[in-house]
Amino acid sequence: MKRSLTAALLISAVLISLCSCGGGEQGGYLTKDGLIGLADTCVKNGDRFEKLLMDETAAYFYGFAASAVGSLRLAVERILWLKGEGDDFASLSSGSAYTDWDEIAELCLASPYPYYVEGLIHEIQGEDDLARECYVSASVMPNFPDEGMSFMYLRNMTVGELYALRDELRNKEEIIYGSFRPAVYGYERNEFTYMPEYLRADAIELFDSEKYAEAEVAARYAVRMNPRDAGNWLVAVTAAAYADDGYQAARWLDEGLKYFPENEQLLNLRKTFTDMTGGEGAE
Repeated sequence: MKRSLTAALLISAVLISLCSCGGGEQGGYLTKDGLIGLADTCVKNGDRFEKLLMDETAAYFYGFAASAVGSLRLAVERILWLKGEGDDFASLSSGSAYTDWDEIAELCLASPYPYYVEGLIHEIQGEDDLARECYVSASVMPNFPDEGMSFMYLRNMTVGELYALRDELRNKEEIIYGSFRPAVYGYERNEFTYMPEYLRADAIELFDSEKYAEAEVAARYAVRMNPRDAGNWLVAVTAAAYADDGYQAARWLDEGLKYFPENEQLLNLRKTFTDMTGGEGAE
């Protein structure tokens, strides 16, 4: 019970203050230094939750950091490519962790940075309609910074400055991935996937269609986006169990009970698992 109370207090403090870190502002906007500072804060929070054996909560914070830094790094590489660097984009971006907007977005579906920075690249290329769509998708997300963002100055940097920034961001990504081993499932992002309600509804629909492995993926993202809803954990545990992923079901049940140690439905699931495994269920 003491551990559950400690976790609950930490959860409340960290999730409420996720977007409150300051610094790195220029002209009232979040800039590169502010974004890196935010990523550092998220990594520290990820480390704290990992020590509490709360893997999905930790993955949310690690993923938020990775998506923010990775988005900016990919933008820098795209700008270098537009400036004529590299024989092709694949060679220019060789050595980078992720070079696709959708993959970076899947690291944390709550992160506005992949949409925003993708919009920036469209704007630089004169693709105003596509840029506007991306900017709108980013701006409606709850985690969009109150002060706004402004990275257009990147296009005016010299090639040498851009390579230096690319290397700085790559190094930051390596630090993040030293703690975080992301799995990318190909879950398609859209204008609703930042909403945990949408993700849970999608998981239930997939479950009802007996697509249990796909339901497990959607449910995983639902609990990451809103671990303070017991219903998300119930759906996740059930989807994993039906997908014959008993190990993951047990881990999610354990993490869900850290948030809701007295939830009757979760406790009943633990009893069921314990009975089925002869006393080796989630604890």
